[in-house]
Amino acid sequence: MAFRKPSTKKIGLKVLVTGQTGAGKSVFGLSFPKIAALDSEAGLALYEGDSVYGANLVAVNNTMSVSDMEEAFEEVEEMVEDNPEEINTLIIDSETKFYQNLQHSCLETEEKRARRKGGEINDTNLSVRSWGRIKQVSSKMQNLKIDMSAKGIHVISVSQVDDVKEKKGEQFVKVGEKPVMAKGAEYDYDIIINMIAEDDGKGGKKYKGEIKKDRTNVTKAGMTIDNPSYLIWKDYYEGRKGADTLQSNLSQDMGKDMASLEKEDLEKEKTVVEKLKEVMAKSAEHQAKAVALIQEKKIKNPLQPTATELKLLEEIIATVGAE
Repeated sequence: MAFRKPSTKKIGLKVLVTGQTGAGKSVFGLSFPKIAALDSEAGLALYEGDSVYGANLVAVNNTMSVSDMEEAFEEVEEMVEDNPEEINTLIIDSETKFYQNLQHSCLETEEKRARRKGGEINDTNLSVRSWGRIKQVSSKMQNLKIDMSAKGIHVISVSQVDDVKEKKGEQFVKVGEKPVMAKGAEYDYDIIINMIAEDDGKGGKKYKGEIKKDRTNVTKAGMTIDNPSYLIWKDYYEGRKGADTLQSNLSQDMGKDMASLEKEDLEKEKTVVEKLKEVMAKSAEHQAKAVALIQEKKIKNPLQPTATELKLLEEIIATVGAE
């Protein structure tokens, strides 16, 4: 690790766009320049070829697979390396579909596991392990977006919203809204804007954006803007042209940390197993006592224990070793 001197950096904007159906979320995203779009709802197909709303679309990938999303990030990076001016923006529309598909895939895996064990499929729910996997994958995707932004590419995440309710008296009352995506993901964005569509009194719609967050300070939280678009932040971003990009590899950093933790677990496992062997080698009595306790604790393979079994083995070692 090495510190660097602070300087102006050319950073792409990370924008989270939320709102109900028909609020203008996609139209806002399409106002950004030179777009590569991950279209998980086939909604952007309505704008393809449109001389106004589809004018900035350069490439489209219709998918809701997280694996495809990761490959798309790599493809956009390659496109930018070959020609820095080819792509300026990556849109994910919508994050909600990717997140829901990830949950569905994990549930399918749980159901297959239950089927193999002869369990009841209808009672299958996402396990703690599955939720941990979802969190891990979601964190990796968020880090990839940050890395993309560090290369000067705008990242626009479009999300549906759910009501936030609180119980007041005997009823639950709506007190707000939250994006339907990985919990806590909103903290990674520079700008959060909630889109609202209102009747214009002439049979049409007028679109407004509520600013929830803006690290650029171009707008302020609490402001409501009519017909928001990229133009609001264009001068801020283009004023940084010519600056260096930021060297960011958060997704790789996460991998390094995971590898380090796995190594620590392996070292701990090795130490406990070796201690068990040492205790059992003391005498036939020690061995018999250890075997009896291992069977009592229902440890399947003491030479390759799980994380939970490691703690049990440590207790067995302490008990047998004290005799």
